[in-house]
Amino acid sequence: MRALDRTNGHPPNPAFARLKTLARRDDGSMAVFSVFVFFAMLLVGGLAIDMMRHENERIRMQNTADRAVLAATMLRANVSEATPQQLVEAYFAAEGLSPQLAGRVVVGGDNETGRTVTVIPAASVPSLFMRLLGVNDFAIVTPAQATEAVSGGVQIELVMVLDVSGSMGGSNKIGTMRNAAIDLTNTLLADNADGSVAVTIVPYAASVLPPAGFLNHFTNLTGTSGACADWSVWNVISNSLSQPISRNSCSTSSWRTVRPYLHDPVVTAGYINALVASGTTSIDLGLRNGALFFDETLQPIISQMIVNGAIDPVFQGRPYAWNTPGLVRALILLTDGENCCGERMPTLVQDVNTLATCTALKAQGILIYSIAFQAPTSGAALMRACASSSNHYFNADTSQLAAAFQGIGANIQTQALRLTY
Repeated sequence: MRALDRTNGHPPNPAFARLKTLARRDDGSMAVFSVFVFFAMLLVGGLAIDMMRHENERIRMQNTADRAVLAATMLRANVSEATPQQLVEAYFAAEGLSPQLAGRVVVGGDNETGRTVTVIPAASVPSLFMRLLGVNDFAIVTPAQATEAVSGGVQIELVMVLDVSGSMGGSNKIGTMRNAAIDLTNTLLADNADGSVAVTIVPYAASVLPPAGFLNHFTNLTGTSGACADWSVWNVISNSLSQPISRNSCSTSSWRTVRPYLHDPVVTAGYINALVASGTTSIDLGLRNGALFFDETLQPIISQMIVNGAIDPVFQGRPYAWNTPGLVRALILLTDGENCCGERMPTLVQDVNTLATCTALKAQGILIYSIAFQAPTSGAALMRACASSSNHYFNADTSQLAAAFQGIGANIQTQALRLTY
């Protein structure tokens, strides 16, 4: 006998029974959930791709804006007839970003009073995936501003520690170095009557010859004769006048003399042109004596040299205190060799001395530009380790040295500019 429907006594409807069975089954729910998960993953992945595209374009625009305003604001370096606005537009055109700039350049000041350059590039990056949520594009604005003041602004102190050992006489390396160094100082010291840029020249070979009477100011000096001195402490570059040093004999040819705080390009070129090649190499001594001219405790010596007429009065109060704002301190260290040759101490010890002084200088924020000028492997490795970064290290031959000095000069001038935002 057929079963009857409990509600009306009729046999059950087969289609209705199948629907009731399907309603009780749950094996298809995971497929629905998977669709939702896939859609969510698509949105998250798409957001990541869209944001990456946005960030890449933003970084490209910001880097171009920063470089452009720095170049347009650099008063001394711009020897072309291009206006600041033309320089900015040239940078953006080179990157294919002229539409993003769209003429939004503001130039204030002039070559006499100083200059401020502001750019406000803007763009939008179309979205690829976020359109699904109604976001069609991402806006980008990358403003940049740089300022250079001619007077009362950023000042530069550069110490040039130059190898004048005998090996520099080969292949006219000394002549190549002289020319490159003069080109640099001519650029930095142009229109510099106020002493906003100071250059100190430290020639070194087996020893370093300080200015006349210089050693008399040191309170922890041993030895009774000798115009030069050697150091006992290498990792401390402050309170130098109380550091233990010892007199020793050395060549006293006038061209070997350290020349501190120069601001006249003609006078500076004369001192550099007088350099010749003679003696062995003590990179550590050259560097440690160069570090002296960043130490504020040398102020009494500089004041006395001003009284004696050896330094221009515009440099009264130098060296500035370590925490003085608006000051770029830089040191160029050049060698064509390596520490040698056992006259003072083993090469390894001299290398340790050199690195200790480099570390101390960098800890005080001194920019160290090192040049291995056709130096052997060990000398080049020491120069690389001393540099403030890999970008501050140059390995150059005679055909490349001028470009290395030019690059250093441009970088120093860039440091003297300020990216306001």
